[in-house]
Amino acid sequence: MIIGKKIKIRTILEQDLSTLALLLNDIESAGSFLPNAMVSEVGLKKEFHESGFLSDSFSRFLITDHSDHIVGTIWMFKSIPYFDAFEVGYHIFNQDNRGNGLATEALTLFTSYLFDAKQINRVELRIATENPASEKVARKVGFVHEGTHREAAFTKGKMHDMQTFSVLRREWQPING
Repeated sequence: MIIGKKIKIRTILEQDLSTLALLLNDIESAGSFLPNAMVSEVGLKKEFHESGFLSDSFSRFLITDHSDHIVGTIWMFKSIPYFDAFEVGYHIFNQDNRGNGLATEALTLFTSYLFDAKQINRVELRIATENPASEKVARKVGFVHEGTHREAAFTKGKMHDMQTFSVLRREWQPING
């Protein structure tokens, strides 16, 4: 478990699966930029029992408050096989919890964890150009804009240009989340 000032990042437990399925299936909560595919609780349970959502190619964790209420999720995956990097995604479920520094703290803690635990040189983010809130989080944490991929992602009926942000191991200086 990773403990911060406002949040904790922890592995997913079996008793979290029903709640997680409901939260992941809240299409409105996903906003305009995250994929809006529904997930089944049965599928989540199957994946949980196969891997616990922890593998070399994809891992998902929960973001909770200090009372252990789920506020979001953060995940990592190997997006480009020949890159020495992991891509990270994050989602704060409840609109009322956004803009309070939870994503900033989660990304800071998780990036530190990745550089401490994995032999990688880069942590990357892909952010829709129309998502200034997530771009603000990336820049605040210390990620650098590298470029824009035109019409790279389809979500909610339209194509989105996606920006790539990254931070290198030698550049990493965590902010005080």
